[in-house]
Amino acid sequence: MPLQQTNQSSSGSSRKAGVQKKGRKNNNSSSSAKIDDDGEAHRQQKPKKNNKPSDKNDKAADKNKIDTQAKKQSNNNRSNNKQSASTKRPTAKANGTKNSTNKKEDASKSSSSITSNKASGDTTAAAVKKKKRTSRTKKINYPPHATHSSCLQRYNSSMSMSSTSSSIISSASTSSTTGRQIIRGKLRALPSSSNNNRGNNNNANANNKTANAFVTCDRGSLVRDVVIQNDVDRNRALDGDFVFVELLDGDDVNDDEDQKQRSKDVTMGEYMDQLNLNDDEISESCRAEMESESVLQEGEEYNDDCVGRWHDDEVQMSLWDPVLNLRKKANKQNNNMEDGNNDDGNGERQYSGRVICVVPPSGAGGQQASEFKPEDESYKEQIPKRTIVGTLSKLPDGNRYLLVPNNKCLPRFMCPAGTKEVQEEGNDDTNADEAGEKNRMLYQAEYVFGSWSAVSKWPPCTNVRKLCGSCNVEDETKALLVENGVDHGDFPAAVLRDVDKAVESGRFLENNNTSGSEVEKDMGWKPTEEMCRGRRDYRNHRIFTIDPTTAKDLDDALHITALPDGRVEIGVHIADVSHFVQPGSAVDQEALRRSTTVYLVNDVIPMLPRPLCEIACSLNENVERLAFSVVWRMNLDGTLSKKGGKGKRKSDDDIWYGRTVIKSCARLDYATAQNIIDRKVATGEDLADETFWPKSRQPTGGHTIDQVAADVRLMHKVAMARRRLRFANGALALNGIKLSFQLGEDGETPKLCAPYPIRDSNRLIEEYMLLANYFVAQRLITHAHGRALLRNHSPPIELGMQSVVDISREALNFEIDTTNSSTLHASLSRLSRECDDELVVQCITESLITPMKPAEYIAAGELAEEDWHHFALNIPYYTHFTSPIRRYPDVIVHRLLQATINDDVGEFPQTQGEIHSAAGHCNEKRMAAKKAQERSDRVFLSLYLKKNPIASTLGVCLSVGEKTFTVFVPKLGASIKVFLQEHVDCFNYNSFTDDGGKRHIVISPKTDAVPGMQQSESDTDHSWKSLDIGVFTKLEVACTCKARPPIDVRVKVVGPWEK
Repeated sequence: MPLQQTNQSSSGSSRKAGVQKKGRKNNNSSSSAKIDDDGEAHRQQKPKKNNKPSDKNDKAADKNKIDTQAKKQSNNNRSNNKQSASTKRPTAKANGTKNSTNKKEDASKSSSSITSNKASGDTTAAAVKKKKRTSRTKKINYPPHATHSSCLQRYNSSMSMSSTSSSIISSASTSSTTGRQIIRGKLRALPSSSNNNRGNNNNANANNKTANAFVTCDRGSLVRDVVIQNDVDRNRALDGDFVFVELLDGDDVNDDEDQKQRSKDVTMGEYMDQLNLNDDEISESCRAEMESESVLQEGEEYNDDCVGRWHDDEVQMSLWDPVLNLRKKANKQNNNMEDGNNDDGNGERQYSGRVICVVPPSGAGGQQASEFKPEDESYKEQIPKRTIVGTLSKLPDGNRYLLVPNNKCLPRFMCPAGTKEVQEEGNDDTNADEAGEKNRMLYQAEYVFGSWSAVSKWPPCTNVRKLCGSCNVEDETKALLVENGVDHGDFPAAVLRDVDKAVESGRFLENNNTSGSEVEKDMGWKPTEEMCRGRRDYRNHRIFTIDPTTAKDLDDALHITALPDGRVEIGVHIADVSHFVQPGSAVDQEALRRSTTVYLVNDVIPMLPRPLCEIACSLNENVERLAFSVVWRMNLDGTLSKKGGKGKRKSDDDIWYGRTVIKSCARLDYATAQNIIDRKVATGEDLADETFWPKSRQPTGGHTIDQVAADVRLMHKVAMARRRLRFANGALALNGIKLSFQLGEDGETPKLCAPYPIRDSNRLIEEYMLLANYFVAQRLITHAHGRALLRNHSPPIELGMQSVVDISREALNFEIDTTNSSTLHASLSRLSRECDDELVVQCITESLITPMKPAEYIAAGELAEEDWHHFALNIPYYTHFTSPIRRYPDVIVHRLLQATINDDVGEFPQTQGEIHSAAGHCNEKRMAAKKAQERSDRVFLSLYLKKNPIASTLGVCLSVGEKTFTVFVPKLGASIKVFLQEHVDCFNYNSFTDDGGKRHIVISPKTDAVPGMQQSESDTDHSWKSLDIGVFTKLEVACTCKARPPIDVRVKVVGPWEK
């Protein structure tokens, strides 16, 4: 099944290829749907005077005013969108009649409809001119925001009542005239809409809704994201804001029987709210409810037969042997949505809503007003600010500037009066055009939360100042750190004092090497006898690490032992960071603030200071270290269930958790471990070939290379058997291409760019880390209950997945089943077998990565048990335990695990709500670090292409817009947006939508000068006259660097791929 080849005909429009029906998201966001916006987001209305209520008795009147005003604006916008989407272009006669009766309506029609009317052209032209003259003076009139306290009370009241009644009843704090439910969650804006750069909405499956943003309900009361249709409904909320959203009329959850049933699923947190207990009382009162695996009462009507439970799945029982028999998350039905119905087939509709309150973030640990104390708004004492990085763009009047963010999910910001551009000095570049581009500086500004006026088109920014230049590693790295809020700087003195105190007792100086009479000494560390007391001693076990070659913070080590009963014992030993980082200490607070280590191409920004992350905590070879271990027994075939008959379960001692002291015997890297697996080394020879097993990585402490090699091979055998079973039972892995760079001697100049290899040695480690994390999650749920810090993974965005399904069906005649992770993996496996072009599978996989939601940290008590599910791993629960050096959630998990061992969870210093709040902060910081890492990759790739441009390579079109299309370049492992306006000197182009709703772009060369191709005397005529670009069209493209900030990869079309 090869990719569809390009059509090379004079007509340029005969090829019928499947076209993606939703837009493709920006590469910086991993969790937004693929949807283009349709025209204007809202109609501008005359501002109305808003009288702010003076006391609490006026809240109901204030709420009525908000409801009436926003409802009118939202309904106008939705009816406007539906009318424009469903009405065909009128004939001239019809237009003439309409123009003669209503000139004002005529002015609001599209220009194509107006100009098509010859009979009334003068009238419509005048109307258009009048509209253009007045549009600059009109201002948007956003609804006022409700107070955070009233939203919290209303939210908790509605959620509490929904757990005891099948209908949603409004709380006393809301207007008596409305019973609409509100939800709470994080808003994700779409790139095209956020920068006021809107195109046509080609999505035929969204029920004619123009998606501007999405909000995911934080408590899981709605399975599908809530759609925010336009700017007025978004109501001044920015991408990433935590918001309260009111579901709009016509989308009331009371109308959905299945949603009513779901409202009975009370989470542990909601159950606690109803009890009105303090946290200590809650822990004891709800213990029986948690241990019975459900907070539902016997008499409640939950359709258990339809949903199923994890113990019903024999393969899952064999693979994971879950102790808890939790409900499974219901599968969506795999319908093609072609009927325009907004129901996904299992009763879960997608609702639209409007933002009624934006919750400003705090500066410390993500703390927000407590659900138990909604009046607590102390976090507002310091007004939160958001840092924006971008370029300046002068308004047409020449007096004011807009700040255009690098992040295209954000709107443009109005700069204060008097803002001026700064020109770069000392530019010695001989290229005048490039010098002009380099003169464009990057600027930094601050947006103060709550400063966006209800009548302002653009949000204001303050403190605008030059940040840095662009087009070099130092400046671009500085910009990406500031933009993503990970410019942490040096550790404060108080943090370093805490660290020194923590490691002081075990510190010593050790000899590094000798040169003549001089002895160089390094700082060393080993645990004292007091530290080792009470720990299980594994210092004589054959334990080793396997990590990347350049890794310095080694936080995991393993051992394997064959047992007499034919099983094996696996030990995963993790650096005991919680021993050194005490709760509430300065280093603990700084670690929470950073939340994660940031890995850039040329730098590492650690979560913990070097004395901890690289010395005392790092599990280096041939030194004693403190560890937190999970040790279990499993079968050689990769299963966990104990052999010996049906119903026979593993005994309690098959899994052991506890603190240990270890001494790693070898520091292997992935390349060396792979050489051992491939039997390139350690096959019986006395001395290992140092080409395949370097001397510095060979075992110490009396352990031999043959012993370590035998352990690695046994680990590999068990891990690969388990991995095959996991993926056969629904696990999903969508791995894109990760680039690695070889830098020059200066540590900045990229000299080589190549895909990062994933070997079986990587997968070996992954299998055992997954199991350790799973076992710890299970322990926390059964013993820490609602406090358990888990990592869930929600199903992907359905509109984005449906887009890929449509593409596959129309372009390849291949059906992809996205019902769940198991059916999706089966579809991709079948595609790999049936397809004779590997590029097809690569492009489909790349497209499926986009609608995947990121996994997130949660407190178990805040969500229903089926929402603990991890979609990609296809397991009921999961957490992170294995990397506390670089992830703060792992530190909390270590502390919770020790509390379960000590049986003092009730004395744990953090409540369920505080753990959930810290988890939310860690989610934000993790996404910020991920964006910074991706941006660093893109910067270095751009600079590499600046020195090494690619004149010709293969590109495959993934999606088509109105004036842009996205091309996947396999050689770079990147998807790049191509802009037609950058090709106007080379090509003529025509963009249109056919009767079937498919988007087409047809290009034809203007002259013989085609970018990226050398012309010869014989090249007097092109072999192609026109090119119809559709999904999966193969293109010849040239890849260079876009020097204008923000620096990026630029892809230009050369022609059809003919090689």
